[in-house]
Parts: sequence; structure tokens; C-alpha cells
Amino acid sequence: MFAKLFRRCRKEPSSGSSSLKLKQTLAMLKEKEIVLQKKISIEAERAREFTKAKNKQAALESLKRKRYYEVQMEQLESFQSRILDQEQKLPKKSPVHCREVQQMSQKVKINLRKSNLA
Repeated sequence: MFAKLFRRCRKEPSSGSSSLKLKQTLAMLKEKEIVLQKKISIEAERAREFTKAKNKQAALESLKRKRYYEVQMEQLESFQSRILDQEQKLPKKSPVHCREVQQMSQKVKINLRKSNLA
């Protein structure tokens, strides 16, 4: 049983690498949010200009694009909240190094041998 547990150290995805990936994704989403905010402000300004020029059709199209970008912003915000939730749910384990596991397995093997000899 112990041989299965301590046979070798496997590199499993640790909470550190998962946390790093989540932070990178969160940073990427924040950059996208900034771009969308710029696009929204551009479309709002265009709609104002078209309204002043009495170009109703172009103004409506600009408002539709603005609304489309706002919906995308809402989706980004929900993604960001999910990522923050996932980040909080990650286990906060202390890292166990491979050497420590091997040393523990050696001690267990030695103790088992001693108990079998006695």
C-alpha cells in the first residue's frame, strides 16, 4: 500500500500553477474590458455626431454597436467574478517537496522491516 503512495513523486498540477493561470486569465480579461470601454465611448461619441448631423440611421447603428459592446462587458464581468470565486476556492496547502516524501517513505520502509523482524 505504501509502495503505491510513495513510489515516485508525480508532478500534479499544484495550486500555485492554477493560481498563476487564473491570475493571467484575470489580467487578460481586464485588458479586454479596457478595450471594450474605449469602443463603447467611441460609439457613443459617433452616435452624438450622427445625431447632430441628422443622420438617424447611422446614429441608430452606432447605438446598436454600443449596446453589443455593453453586453460583452457584462459577460466579461461575470467571467471575472467566476475566476475570482475559483481562485478563492483553491486549496491553500503547504507544498510538500519530493525529497520530503521520499524521506518519509524510507522511514516507513525501515519501520516496517523492523516490525517484521521483531
